[in-house]
Amino acid sequence: MFRDRNSMTEGNFYFPQSLCLSEAFSVNTYLTVIYRKDNGMRSDIFHVNPHIDPDGTIPSSLFDENGEICGSSSEITPELLMKLGFATAKTATRIAVGYSECTLCKLLANAFITGAASSGAQVTEVDASIFAVASYIARSYLFNLTVFIENDKSSFRIRMADRFGLPIGKTTRRQIEGCIRSKKVFRAALSDIVMPKNITGSREVFESSVAKRETDSTFPVSVSGKGIASQILRNILTLSGYDLAPEHSERISLSVSDDGTSLRICDEGGHWYDDGHVDAILAFVFFSSGARSLAVRADAPGILEQIADSFGGKILRIGRDSGANECFLSQNVLCDAFSSAVTLCNFLSENDISVREIVGKLPDFTLISKEVNLAGNISRILSKIANAEDGLFKESIASLRVCTDGGWVNIRPSRMRGALHITGEGANEEIASELCNLFVERARELDNES
Repeated sequence: MFRDRNSMTEGNFYFPQSLCLSEAFSVNTYLTVIYRKDNGMRSDIFHVNPHIDPDGTIPSSLFDENGEICGSSSEITPELLMKLGFATAKTATRIAVGYSECTLCKLLANAFITGAASSGAQVTEVDASIFAVASYIARSYLFNLTVFIENDKSSFRIRMADRFGLPIGKTTRRQIEGCIRSKKVFRAALSDIVMPKNITGSREVFESSVAKRETDSTFPVSVSGKGIASQILRNILTLSGYDLAPEHSERISLSVSDDGTSLRICDEGGHWYDDGHVDAILAFVFFSSGARSLAVRADAPGILEQIADSFGGKILRIGRDSGANECFLSQNVLCDAFSSAVTLCNFLSENDISVREIVGKLPDFTLISKEVNLAGNISRILSKIANAEDGLFKESIASLRVCTDGGWVNIRPSRMRGALHITGEGANEEIASELCNLFVERARELDNES
């Protein structure tokens, strides 16, 4: 599996009796990964920098507080991805690997696949798409784990989701980190390597599965944005029978995040709703359609419980309530932006109701969020905040939720390292802002004390 820089002629390959990944990282030349694909031989060449000690480049905590691996191209390397693949395969036997439409992301994905396959896992490559598509394909084919590699502006992001499409837990992350740092020789006999498979046409499969063709409507809707995710949403709505109106018309407009996981809604008056307000709108739609239980993320707004109660329904928070994961897997909202968009449009069309009318039926609530940069350990500060709030109802799942006299406060680690994301939720803007500012100051005080 290695070939020397000075002998890089076609067909001049050296196959050792075993594939030793730890030795590969110290090779002074090139590493060529070869595996069978489409009845032929496929090879990927990775340059190995002999002046870098991969073990020394691994940070103290590989995963961030959100369960993702982020870093620049000097940090997220093929060497690291091969080790990550080998270690991840120790926790999952069937892995789906996807990547965004980026040459470097594909190279990193191939490195991960090599490491995982050498550990004996059944690995399947999902062709270039977005995270929501790869996650859907993985859930549909009952994979244990989804790994998705994307180029996030100037850095790379590696996301891992379980069989429910949810971020992997802390226990699994610790097992992966422990395996990588064990410094054991990663050795696998070639006869034991399970050759990777691949899935093509994932976008087409996803679009066809999400679209609801039984809808025959002239209901017009516009889609904002020019990225891949926006184009996928346009295709799905067209397949569902909806007329795509020009942007900035007096009809509703929809926008999806680049990874396809979150939805933004613009009502008939031009007002945009995102995050918690979209959750509230979709919860109203979901329970109005007769559903009894809705699974939501741990830090979803507290107003959802009030909406559910008005319909005699129940909110299940992921990480807290039994059956929440299974419920999340089966529902057609909040799993991804596309399913949510189709469900919303179906409801608006069938019930002859507008988004503004739905919002008018919701309880009054406002969300105010701020990011606070802290010098100390984020997990410890979060724990101190929880311990300091005696007498108040609070729960810690993936985030800390505190119930106060005026409303709720959600506190979770930010995507930016060394920061907390704090959201105040109240009946009006004044209350929400006051709650948000109060806990921002408490976080800073605790940070100074430490």
